[in-house]
Amino acid sequence: MLVRRRFMAVTTLLCGALAIAGCSSTESGNAQPSATTDQAAATAALWDPCSQIPDSTLTSLGLDVKSKRSGILGAEEPGWKICRWDDANYPSGFGIGAYSTIHTLDEVRAKPTNIEFKDVVIAGRSGVQFRQSHYKANEDCSIAFSTATGLAQLDLLTTGVKEKAVPPCERLQPIAAAIVPLFPK
Repeated sequence: MLVRRRFMAVTTLLCGALAIAGCSSTESGNAQPSATTDQAAATAALWDPCSQIPDSTLTSLGLDVKSKRSGILGAEEPGWKICRWDDANYPSGFGIGAYSTIHTLDEVRAKPTNIEFKDVVIAGRSGVQFRQSHYKANEDCSIAFSTATGLAQLDLLTTGVKEKAVPPCERLQPIAAAIVPLFPK
């Protein structure tokens, strides 16, 4: 059951990532990426959370560095750099994700399934906190910040935890305070 829930959470993440990406069509039946730059080069230039967040920082935040996973189900996603870790205190349910993408905060705000936006300032940097409508209010929290190449985002999913004693945004705040200074400007 736990494996199924994690698979569902990762699948939902993938669908969300693809939904933000968007496509435009120039001919019937021939969708083209809406980005005008070379997506592979833009993706390669992104900040990489898997290599740019020190293990010592993750460990100090209670994250299990051995649980690190890159991409979505191990596959890299064009336009994204993705890394996830399990919370060492809640290994069966709290998953922390860090993302860098070529997409923008405006695209995050425009996505219909992103809801309950709240402007936040974390580590002196302005961003937006929100959640995804396909999760219950006590199951996820995301915080995103604009960067020169798009945005950087942190999220926390608790879909595998039966008793959610710590609200996701409350658990994510101290993690964000330590990691946001590592985000590119």
